[in-house]
Amino acid sequence: MSIQPIKRKIEEIFSVSQPYYIDFYQRDYKWVKEHIEKLLEDLFYRFKLEYKENIDPTLENISKYDWYYLSAYVTNTYKGKTFIVDGQQRLASITLILIKLFHLARRFGLDERVELIRQYIQGIGIEGKKFWMGWGNRKAVLQDLLENGMGTKELKDDDISITNLYNNYEVIDKALESYLDTQHKFESFLLYFLTKVLLVEIQIDESKDVPMVFEVINDRGERLKPYEVLKGKLLGQLDKNEVDEYNKIWDHYIHNLQKIDEKEVDNFFRFYFRSKFVDTHAEYREFDGDYHKTLYLEKWNKKIQLKQNIKKVKSFVKNELDYYAELYLKLIQESEKEGSVLSEHLLYNYLNDQDRQYLLILSSCGLNEPQETGKVRVVAKLFDRYYTILQLTGSYDSNVLTESILNLNKKIREKSIEDIERALNEQLINDISNAKGVEVRTPFDWSYFKETNRNLGIRFIRYFFARIEYFIAKNCNIQCETYNNLVRNTGSVNGYHIEHIIADNEENRGLFEDEELFHSERNRLGALTLLKGRDNLSSGKEPYSKKLETYSGKANLVWTQSLRDDFYHSNPDFRDFMNKYNLNFKPYPYKFDKNAVDERQKLLFDIAKILWD
Repeated sequence: MSIQPIKRKIEEIFSVSQPYYIDFYQRDYKWVKEHIEKLLEDLFYRFKLEYKENIDPTLENISKYDWYYLSAYVTNTYKGKTFIVDGQQRLASITLILIKLFHLARRFGLDERVELIRQYIQGIGIEGKKFWMGWGNRKAVLQDLLENGMGTKELKDDDISITNLYNNYEVIDKALESYLDTQHKFESFLLYFLTKVLLVEIQIDESKDVPMVFEVINDRGERLKPYEVLKGKLLGQLDKNEVDEYNKIWDHYIHNLQKIDEKEVDNFFRFYFRSKFVDTHAEYREFDGDYHKTLYLEKWNKKIQLKQNIKKVKSFVKNELDYYAELYLKLIQESEKEGSVLSEHLLYNYLNDQDRQYLLILSSCGLNEPQETGKVRVVAKLFDRYYTILQLTGSYDSNVLTESILNLNKKIREKSIEDIERALNEQLINDISNAKGVEVRTPFDWSYFKETNRNLGIRFIRYFFARIEYFIAKNCNIQCETYNNLVRNTGSVNGYHIEHIIADNEENRGLFEDEELFHSERNRLGALTLLKGRDNLSSGKEPYSKKLETYSGKANLVWTQSLRDDFYHSNPDFRDFMNKYNLNFKPYPYKFDKNAVDERQKLLFDIAKILWD
């Protein structure tokens, strides 16, 4: 291997006869405001130490300034094209600075400087007129900024590189406008920037050596995301003539996941490899951090076979990545929809922050799964049932849940829908039996539910009542609040909050035998509801008669309004609903005591059995 370090001035970096290409190892342009501010801070600090207002801005005078080392960048030349292996963030940012300097030169009427700076931004190369850093879709952005100063931003979209180019130029524009406020200071800084700011170009002669160098740079420099290093390790095995085809597939899915949230890219790869290859908790943990290194360990390479295996890499990108990344993207998008056509239960699990439903769905689906829709629906629905009944029966334990999910991951891996149903139902029975210390035949039993209370946690209680409310409202043709407002929104306007029907006051204490019973009863699910926004705060210690007045508003849950006598007279559909499901709803117009709590608790149990059992 041959590595050639060459000291470069900025005027040398961008005076080549051809543009730079961004190698597939490189990330999107991800520098943000903080990176640009630090770069400008460093440049201005060094310049301020040298700058004198009484010294003419000539090359001879500027040559006496101390040089400033900015950083290194790594290149590889292949078939006449120079690829940036590492350093595009800095070089792209320098280009943005040059564009602002170009506009400042025009404002100061320095025509010769305008043309000088332009040649470091774009020029005529062997392929015609090019921006030296105008790779891919960035040419249009640079052209916009060069022609229009701040840019029209008509090109700004979900593409992370385009967005950051525009945003970072705004930071540069503001900073240079403020600091280079005189022609003398501008010309001095321009010459200093072009001739005294140095970078070191590290040239890698052999393309086959690029993956190794890239990984070493990542380990010792600014950390890349695991998926970015994985891309280099995989596609770096391919001949450069073949890279574009596989790079397009890779970027298509990675960019779509980035639009949702960049963390979803690594989430996907972790879920995928765990779903297909992990069998134990210890193995699961091995993929927590730098999974791109885990894959290459001898133990895992025997199973996954992506190390020094060009044929397998091609197959992985064209087949597994193409299918499972598309499936994962679909699951993420559908999980956040109210009224998903794929499965409403994806949303229910999402509301409870149960993202490991994705692990089980990916596990259940084989490559190009013909029963994909059926498997998504059965896994999402039974996982919601599994999680909810564990909570409602007091059988939930987060550590046990993790072990159970890993057991299910192995059991349902590419199995039939019938096998998946059987595995999830058996796991539920086993977990409840272990939690109760007895053999359980019926997973959802009144004896385990009757004392269930507020200890379940705020998020789950809100979810539970949201599901109860939707069931009632749908059957009564009543408009229902959004799941987001009922479960996730914590705001004081549209968010719903847990309400104790039994207020903590002397009137209510007198309805119970002792203090301990009073507190235990008022916290049972049957004595709770949800109230919207500030209503929850205003009704805190009110007597029950006053609470009933608060509960009359149409913004309240049907579950809440059903405490009032007048609700039954004005809602005939509700009475039909009660009869259809044989549900013992009734009003409590005068008081809400232990008997009322028992009855409402049993009512919740009867509805929950319809929904989950």
